[in-house]
Amino acid sequence: MAEELLKEVALGPESQVLTMNKYCVNDFKFQTKEISRNKKTNNSSVYIQGDVDGTGQTIEYYGIIHEIIEERYSGWPKKKIVLFWCEWFDPSHRGTKVDHQHNIIEVKHTRKYRSYDPFIIAQNAKQVYYAPYSLHRDKNDWWVVIKSKPMGRIEIDNVLDVVYQNDVAIVQQQVDVELKTTLQHPQHILEEVSYDEILNVEEEISDNGENESFDDEE
Repeated sequence: MAEELLKEVALGPESQVLTMNKYCVNDFKFQTKEISRNKKTNNSSVYIQGDVDGTGQTIEYYGIIHEIIEERYSGWPKKKIVLFWCEWFDPSHRGTKVDHQHNIIEVKHTRKYRSYDPFIIAQNAKQVYYAPYSLHRDKNDWWVVIKSKPMGRIEIDNVLDVVYQNDVAIVQQQVDVELKTTLQHPQHILEEVSYDEILNVEEEISDNGENESFDDEE
């Protein structure tokens, strides 16, 4: 089965492809540049993380979606992949500025990425918005990058941690260890207790409980 699957993928996708103007993935709603034109909300802006540069920083590529393509492969089960055809801005320092102190990212929309690498897998894409400098004429070529939040997710500060079912055993184990440490004799002296002594203690506790109940009734 696995070998047959690899053969079908190796043969490449079918000659016909399906084009779309919108696609939802990763809790984002993406649209092409043409569909987003003249609309109040623009969902055609995208970014993706690339390789790590010489300084240890991850390179981020910012661009605009021009086409959404779905490619299909022959055989069973059905196999398909969705690609975004994007136009990228220059990721170098000439086209992208990052202010780590104030967490501000700017892209120069007049500078494009020179290498031909327009396609990305839709599942790897994240959404952004570009805000122009309307009050600064000297920055007409620059846009501020605003990373959007996925739909249906709310970030709340100071949220209490929740213990899930798989963590119960770990918590119980930690409690058992703490109790064991607390109940140990400081000089690690162990005292044997017979079964008769345990029964006598239980009887005393039971008698005390009955007496207290009787006193309450009086």
